[in-house]
Amino acid sequence: MTTARRLPDALAQSPAGAALVERFAASQRAAAAIEPECKRIVPDLAPKRSGVCDLHGSTLRVNARSSAQVAKLRQAVPRLLSQLRQQGLDVNEIKFGVQPRSLSSSKWGTGPETNPGAQESVRRAPASGSDFEKAIGFASKLSLTLPNSPLRDAARRLLSSLKRGVARMRESNQARDQQDDKEDDA
Repeated sequence: MTTARRLPDALAQSPAGAALVERFAASQRAAAAIEPECKRIVPDLAPKRSGVCDLHGSTLRVNARSSAQVAKLRQAVPRLLSQLRQQGLDVNEIKFGVQPRSLSSSKWGTGPETNPGAQESVRRAPASGSDFEKAIGFASKLSLTLPNSPLRDAARRLLSSLKRGVARMRESNQARDQQDDKEDDA
């Protein structure tokens, strides 16, 4: 019987995993070092948030929400490099980019409606049955074509979850139609 392990502990068991954990830790140290200056320049930038800072070798990649934020941050490169060196980090270059926006909003509030750096608010229509059918078809193809692996298992779980979601959606629609019929009869 296998016991549950924390992800960092499991990754530390392999050389590639250990390197990944170390890179993440170094990226977080770099993010912590520049966070005060970044917050002063761009108050809504959170360098420690996943995907914002990535330290690869001696190059730090910082992703902002907009090109305007990137322009402001580029002016501060000398100060940011100085702060990184004061913290003992060997960073010679900082590259900036615009972080891709999420395709849809989520319950965590990362979509364009809650993103103060977004240029415009995008309202999306609820997913239709055909969207789910396309997703089910894709997940089905994945689960049939992938070799036996954890990824194939994940595709099968996704397929099962999508099918349950469609079934619930259909049940909900039927219940709503029945409710409407009762109200029309009254």
